[in-house]
Amino acid sequence: MADIIPIIDQKDSGLFQLKDEGGFFGIWQLQSTDINAMHDQEAGRNIYTLAKTYQDDKDPFKIISLNLPVSTQKQQQYLEKKIREANNALSLRFLRKKLKELQYLEWGRTNREYFLFLYGPTERAVKERKDQFMRDIQLAVPLLPVSDEKQINLLYKLYNQNAKLGNKQ
Repeated sequence: MADIIPIIDQKDSGLFQLKDEGGFFGIWQLQSTDINAMHDQEAGRNIYTLAKTYQDDKDPFKIISLNLPVSTQKQQQYLEKKIREANNALSLRFLRKKLKELQYLEWGRTNREYFLFLYGPTERAVKERKDQFMRDIQLAVPLLPVSDEKQINLLYKLYNQNAKLGNKQ
């Protein structure tokens, strides 16, 4: 696998180093917006902003969309704690019902999420590109940081496309 996958390491900055002088890349999440729900002028401005940014940027980047499972682990942990502490039969029944709903959501639902992969020859070049992207498209589509764990899961999913992420069985 080490010969096939072009990634050497994840640096302290959060960027990934590519082998064979391939440079570096970083992953950021694009916060999607519903242009159908916007006013026509606002939707047009957002589309124009994105199109101009994509045309102006000559360096490589990728936008990837994935359906990722909904995570309700924190809510489930909270409800499990409340169930252990519950001493009222009615509230206990209500809490168990809510817990089952969250478990079903986690099993059966996905969210469409969008990610921006920016590439550059050095760590500094990638950071500068990210700053430029943020200035150019922040009003249309904000860039959000992605946790290290989620970045690893994304790369795992991209290199193992039949694998399922999350708690799906």
